[in-house]
Amino acid sequence: MTTHVRQLMSLGMLTMLLLSGCSAPSSQNNAPSSTSAVPSAPASPTGEPSGPASGTSAPPPPSQKPTVRQQAEELADQLSIEQQAASLVMAGVPATGAGSSELNAMKKQGIGNVFLRGRSQLSLKQTAAKVGSITKTLKSNVPGKLPVWVATDQEGGFVRVLQGAGFSQLPTASEQGQWSTGKLSSRIEQAGEELAEAGINVNLAPVADVVPAAIGTSNAPIGYFGRQYGNTAGEVSSAITTVNDALGKAGVQPVVKHFPGLGRVLKNTDTSTGVTDTVIGAQATDLEPFKQAISQGNAWVMISNARYAKLDAKNDAPFSKKIITGLLRQDLGYEGVVISDDLCEAQQVSSVPVGQRAVKFVAAGGTVPLCVKSDQAIVMAKALSQEAKGDQKFADQVREAATAILEAKLRQN
Repeated sequence: MTTHVRQLMSLGMLTMLLLSGCSAPSSQNNAPSSTSAVPSAPASPTGEPSGPASGTSAPPPPSQKPTVRQQAEELADQLSIEQQAASLVMAGVPATGAGSSELNAMKKQGIGNVFLRGRSQLSLKQTAAKVGSITKTLKSNVPGKLPVWVATDQEGGFVRVLQGAGFSQLPTASEQGQWSTGKLSSRIEQAGEELAEAGINVNLAPVADVVPAAIGTSNAPIGYFGRQYGNTAGEVSSAITTVNDALGKAGVQPVVKHFPGLGRVLKNTDTSTGVTDTVIGAQATDLEPFKQAISQGNAWVMISNARYAKLDAKNDAPFSKKIITGLLRQDLGYEGVVISDDLCEAQQVSSVPVGQRAVKFVAAGGTVPLCVKSDQAIVMAKALSQEAKGDQKFADQVREAATAILEAKLRQN
């Protein structure tokens, strides 16, 4: 081997050794540093880590738009416990307008849902001005620039809160039930458009209760006032399907009531105590209109204040987990907003302290406790908050209800 070749080989071996020394990992180099022991989450478009925090659901990839549910959860988690609790309550104010002190007290508490109570002869234009004042005051209590819910009772006949110029003079549901489907649809859609023009986005109607002909006007809460669309489950189911669609088309949220049926009792829960239904069970035909509304997918459900001996003999319906969570949600598969009937002036629930009425309703699976008195609605909001702070399980229920409300508002927006 020549000297020149030996020099070239020596140079090549030296080069290999140098390369080997740069790339060969040692056991020390293999050990991760304290900042790289856990791979960092990829950054979001805003530069913030997008990996899930402990106890929270993983957000979607940056390229995937969040679902409505995910948006609602994000908004709910921006609220304090007090704000979540207050967001559930619907507080009653006069249909003729709420005073500034009343509205400011509701604003301070964080309430963002109202019910126009009583009777009003104000015109549609005048009502719109009153509603505009309400929503302007309370809109900061609703995150994400979502709507304040403004509800009323505009069934027709004797239950028609807004009676001034510009609002349809609807007859009783009993008479509406005799109309053709086309007429019922057009008349209700017109009434819904009037509500929407006045700034009202929730109508606590239609009545889905079945009043058998044999009971008729002896049924104090419904039959006496002709609030039923028919005397059979089939007649009622057909009518409320039309009403739900017509209200929805007008941009107003329909609410079927009073689950699981208030057509067989003789006394009125608004004015009496001990009102108990002994007929309706889990297989009763009285449930058919509610099942129809659930399958239709565009109405909320209001819970009756009565007690149902065959479903839960120990608790009135708004406080019954068997009825709200068991029958309505699990058995019938309803996943939407569950609103109570009035829990403040109803004599049926008067033995329960006001704040606890809201707590028991939400604990049973309800979403929106309704109180026709704003001062007592504030008491409810405070009671919900206090209970949530002391009970994690209940706090989770409050968060779930707040999320459901925000989800509904996102879909309605």
